[in-house]
Amino acid sequence: MATKEKPEILSAGAGLAATVAIESHGELGEGVEAVRARGYWEQVWLRFRRDKAAIGGGIFIILLIAAAFGGAPLAAHLLHHGPNDQFVLAAIDKNTGQPVGPWTHIVSDPTGSCLIGGGHCPHTLFVLGSDSTLGRDEFLRILYGAQVSLEVALGATFVSMVIGILLGSMAGYFGGWVDMIVSRLTEIVMAFPFLLFVVALSSTVGQRLNNVTFGGVVGRGVFTLVAVIGLFSWFYPARIVRAQVLSLREKEFVEAARMVGASDVRIIRSHLLPHLVAPIIVYSTLIVAQNILFEAGLSFLGVGIPLPTASWGNLLETAPQYYTAQPWLMLWPGLAVLLATLAFNLLGDGLRDAFDPRSSH
Repeated sequence: MATKEKPEILSAGAGLAATVAIESHGELGEGVEAVRARGYWEQVWLRFRRDKAAIGGGIFIILLIAAAFGGAPLAAHLLHHGPNDQFVLAAIDKNTGQPVGPWTHIVSDPTGSCLIGGGHCPHTLFVLGSDSTLGRDEFLRILYGAQVSLEVALGATFVSMVIGILLGSMAGYFGGWVDMIVSRLTEIVMAFPFLLFVVALSSTVGQRLNNVTFGGVVGRGVFTLVAVIGLFSWFYPARIVRAQVLSLREKEFVEAARMVGASDVRIIRSHLLPHLVAPIIVYSTLIVAQNILFEAGLSFLGVGIPLPTASWGNLLETAPQYYTAQPWLMLWPGLAVLLATLAFNLLGDGLRDAFDPRSSH
């Protein structure tokens, strides 16, 4: 009589390949089925790649970064003019006095002296028309505006996450008076009139702060918005990290680390923070989208990125002046803000589901 043997486990362990040899009855044939155990990050990737919307959002973000930091200088080189160059005489419709429309070839002499002299004038292309009666290239200003918006959003996210993680981990781990001070500080920042502070800052020391560009590495006004937005948006990550650390500090691996003499700083850095990678990544992607809207809103109100530096917000600020004749001047920067924030939100939602092992998607 044929006998059925128990499966023989050759190897096992989290993140290691485990092969199970299964012998079937003689009449059914013999075979071996290989079962491979997947690690944590591999399971996260498998869940993430099932979300097509999140994949699309991630691809769009990569293309946006490439277009902003690589495509903008390349486009300026090919078109032979910059985003702040003014073509007052050439980029204005002579019949209506309004900015020229998309795909318009204009004289590439900013002064218009060749037009006055009647000589041969070299031409350039305005892909999306001009931004205003000043005759600046709307296409280049949107690309360079993407640089500014991403610098503000990513920089402010980094500042707020660093402050939030530091204060939240200290409050959750130490508790007591440390937790009380951080909690009260969090409540004060949450209740602080953020917009009024930005307006007051812009009207006082704003000009001096706007000139901090670190040798031209970032645009004018970027440092101001990164500092202001970062210093007033750290309370959400702080509360998230505090709640996570409160639940982790009583775990057995933390007690074991204390027993072997590990310092508090080492426990927080090496044992607690690695468990916070998932919520930190997820919340960072979501807060970037929020900061893009912050920058656009503040620049639209005139207290954000100062002109002539291009940003999506100040492009939207000038566009309503021409909404009857050139409505697309509101369309292009509006679509840029919409698609960028949508992409980061879709990526954040996808990462949140991917890091959740209970997710069925």
